[in-house]
Amino acid sequence: MKTLKVLLLSWILLPVLCYGQEQVFSKSNDGNIVVKPQYIESFHNGDYKNITPYIVEQSKNETALDGSTYLIKCLKYRNWENDPGDMHVLEVLYQDKVIYSLVNNNSGWENIADEPQGVEKTSFYYKMNLDDNTIALLFVGVYIMSQPPYLTVVILKNGNAALVFNKPSYINKIERNGEEINFTLQSNTLEYLDMNSSEPINPPDLHTLTLKDGMIYYK
Repeated sequence: MKTLKVLLLSWILLPVLCYGQEQVFSKSNDGNIVVKPQYIESFHNGDYKNITPYIVEQSKNETALDGSTYLIKCLKYRNWENDPGDMHVLEVLYQDKVIYSLVNNNSGWENIADEPQGVEKTSFYYKMNLDDNTIALLFVGVYIMSQPPYLTVVILKNGNAALVFNKPSYINKIERNGEEINFTLQSNTLEYLDMNSSEPINPPDLHTLTLKDGMIYYK
């Protein structure tokens, strides 16, 4: 009986022991995405006028391995010349219908040309296939006053789209090992005694976002 209990406990803890991480989202019985609020911080958006029609910065089709195609539109506010952000609105269309829209006008997202390489990316997002019918898109917010920018993760699945992760985080590194992808994240800003100091006075607060086996894990 004692052996059976040990085996059962090992089976329950196996995902934690393998990854040391928690799932960022879960799936319903019909396979759709179920979000976890603890991984999503809301943007503090303002109410602005004279910002439409939006300027289309990028419009691109993304196709899942099963053939499902989504149109991803990255839009910028009009008359936003001196304010931060290369894009402020994300729209996702499926079969010519808008299925999801997300606004970030507090700071916006940036063009990610200078962000770390390692996986497929466009001008505005990283793109990864999690499984046959699931796509993950990662957007990077604007760097303001040396604070970590928002990292925004949107999942496309079964003709739907969902925000599953939205937290301030630098991307320090991207590593790919076969089908596993690891984003090394830093959620704080390092501080130094003066401009000539090479050693920070505070340690980096590091986390890992792992994409593997149709799921995203966070540690």
